[in-house]
Amino acid sequence: MMLTFSNGDVDYNMQDHTIDTSAANAGVIKKKRSIKSNTSIHLNGPMEVDGSVKSGGSVSFLGDFSVRDKIEAYGNIDVSGNVTCQDKIKCFGNMDIAGYVFCGGKVKIFGKLTVNGHFEVYDNIEVWGAVVIQGYLKCKSLTAYASVTTVGDDSYYEVDESETVWGAKMVRRTEHEA
Repeated sequence: MMLTFSNGDVDYNMQDHTIDTSAANAGVIKKKRSIKSNTSIHLNGPMEVDGSVKSGGSVSFLGDFSVRDKIEAYGNIDVSGNVTCQDKIKCFGNMDIAGYVFCGGKVKIFGKLTVNGHFEVYDNIEVWGAVVIQGYLKCKSLTAYASVTTVGDDSYYEVDESETVWGAKMVRRTEHEA
């Protein structure tokens, strides 16, 4: 892959971020120092990032990822797979999780949080939009400025210390449970 830069648009540290489907490279973990972009980025794993992932747009994670520093996006964050972030996550759009995400620091989301899977945060979660959980969420403290909804009887969340919900707390049943 040849990278072209226009006013510092993308910095992948001169490494390709596409999936190699050949049998010889199946399961090879790509390693990056950090990933920075002024626009939206779509990342395919497995990948280890020693630094941070920062985007001026949205970030899409497909596959398995390990990020040593923080994840920051001025758009949405979409996860389809597994992401481990040792520091904090900051999202100025919506965060959609289909899979497993672990965060070792604080999480701040200015949009909506949708969990279809497992979201575990060692520190605090602050969400300005609605929280919808179809799976499991665990954190030290939760601050939601809108509603918190669990979908189905198998969905739940655990808060170790303080929980502040400014909107409604709802349980939505699925059709086969009604």
